Amino acid sequence: MLGQNLVTQSPAESTEPSTTTQVHSVTGYHTSDTMSVRGGNHGFLGATSSSAIFAEDQANLGMEVSDCRMECSASPASTVASEKVQKGAELLLLLKHMTLFNRFTRRWFDLCEGVVVSGPLYRIWTEGLSSAFGDLLAHARNSEDLLGLSELVWRNTHGPLTFTGTTTAREWAAQATGKKLRWEIVGIVVSMVGLISTTLSDRDPVFESCKPEFANRAAFARDMRAASDVCLSFCRDCEAPNEMYLCFLYENALLLTMIKGDTSYSAWQRTGEVANTIIAMGLHQSPKASEVINTPFFLAELRKKIFASAYGVDKSIATFLGRPPRISQRYCTMELPLDLRDDQLILEGEELQLALRGLDADGWNTSGVINRCTWARVSMLHTHIREDILEIALGVEVDDITARARQIRQRLTALHASLPAFVKYNHSSVTSVPAIDLSNGSSPPTTLWATGSSSNVLLMTCIHAEFLHNEFLLQRALVKRTMGGVRELIPVARNLLALVLLVMSKKDFLRDFQGDLVWMMADHGLPCAGVLAIELLKQEQSHQYNPILPRSETIQDLSVFISNLATVDPGEGIYTVCNQGRRALKRILDKILSPGPSVASAEVGNNDTGVGQSSVAAGVGGDLSLCWPTGDDSEFLQWLESAEWEPRWTGVGRADT
Repeated sequence: MLGQNLVTQSPAESTEPSTTTQVHSVTGYHTSDTMSVRGGNHGFLGATSSSAIFAEDQANLGMEVSDCRMECSASPASTVASEKVQKGAELLLLLKHMTLFNRFTRRWFDLCEGVVVSGPLYRIWTEGLSSAFGDLLAHARNSEDLLGLSELVWRNTHGPLTFTGTTTAREWAAQATGKKLRWEIVGIVVSMVGLISTTLSDRDPVFESCKPEFANRAAFARDMRAASDVCLSFCRDCEAPNEMYLCFLYENALLLTMIKGDTSYSAWQRTGEVANTIIAMGLHQSPKASEVINTPFFLAELRKKIFASAYGVDKSIATFLGRPPRISQRYCTMELPLDLRDDQLILEGEELQLALRGLDADGWNTSGVINRCTWARVSMLHTHIREDILEIALGVEVDDITARARQIRQRLTALHASLPAFVKYNHSSVTSVPAIDLSNGSSPPTTLWATGSSSNVLLMTCIHAEFLHNEFLLQRALVKRTMGGVRELIPVARNLLALVLLVMSKKDFLRDFQGDLVWMMADHGLPCAGVLAIELLKQEQSHQYNPILPRSETIQDLSVFISNLATVDPGEGIYTVCNQGRRALKRILDKILSPGPSVASAEVGNNDTGVGQSSVAAGVGGDLSLCWPTGDDSEFLQWLESAEWEPRWTGVGRADT
């Protein structure tokens, strides 16, 4: 198996990473002389810090105002411990397989743009690595052959990264590759390869071409994750965070989450470390490039892109786990990254100005093409509203919930109206499935599925899903906090589940994004399916039927969704959640469809609350809307799994395995 015994020991979990950044006074950043963390430079220090009064008036004090806060400020180590050099050499031995790794990344960048690591920068890093050390790595027989290279990488990582307002993206990237190779870049390589291996289909040609080195996809991903964690521990030891490190940390957190699942404590810790590092580096209040003379354009945009991505992940995991978010908009400069492609972000001079002229006044591209930054912008706008929804759903003291919910709904509507036409969701175009073969381009373009590439289709459906999910979460929060009805919740749940089922029916078309498909089922599909299943069960027991929840169609949709959940591989990090939801939904359908003694209809009160507001005479006892947890998805799934259906209901007859 590729990578076996190359990384022989998992890194010990360290404490919160220290930071060594210098910061800018215009926004309250503290500027100090270059020193290590041990010397006392603690990164971003805001307006209430003990040194703020000096930072705010540093120009009058004769201190230079600059934005060097992101430079590595650790001094080069005079010596590197021999055990660190040995461990680094063992990790570097993994790079013997760079040719194999390049197959993965070429496959990925042919499909789409990167998450926070862009294709152009990645190619600069890997080409410099291969040019300087390709022969050495290819002919290395064991780790002893790479001790010298390991010591060099350690020394480079201890040294500073520097830039000025005129530094180009290529110059910045070149500081970390070739003879200047750093652990951040090694970490980015193994993290990206591992992440790509988790999302491509098992049948992807890249895996076939990797034999005989490649043996098992899940084991391969675990090996890459172990190597990534070792590299992360090296970067922590150097105590010098920078944008490259943050890109690496973000990719590492995604890989860990894909392998261990969103509910794992280690994934929760790692995403928290991303949030902590962003704040420690001051990215939550990052000024524009034009406001700080020493911040080059590409770096200012990279910071915004990293922040937007991390802010979205923070709210997504907070929603999924029902926990408070860790990055609050109330303390952040919510600045959207410009809607530029990755290759445009590294342009210079007139070429860059031409690309900027291709944006409208709000920063959207005018070519009508959805790229990664387009998604980041829309997601950030949706996530901004999601944070307010979470405050209603998870907050302890929320005043006038109904009025606040009405305001949030108005903001959702206004947001959709403000988006450019090419990213506005159109329910009919997104959910209509053309009767054509999507694998060829000969059919007339009639819908999104017929006209878009797989990556564009996925991004567009995700935009649509995020909008519906915000509506769904808002309605669920109202049901719980106001004890209201579900008349408005049911249609949204049906629409969102229908979208998930449509996407799952196009697995072959979206075969290169398996991780996204599984996540969509767990994050969007499971809560909706649970709502519909429980409301359908309440209808069956009360014999009070409502046309907004048609029995036959709902049962068919739930059955198809259960079948899709059954296809999730046990090796997936989110398998436990999907399997738990599948078992619970199947139990409910078994009860609905199994013959049993009729249950007398309970008296229905005179209200306008829609489906299922009766008191259920049997089952889990009383009105399910009173005991069904609606606060968060994990609580809901735990309740479904732990509910003792068989002792209370007749006709189920067997436990699902």
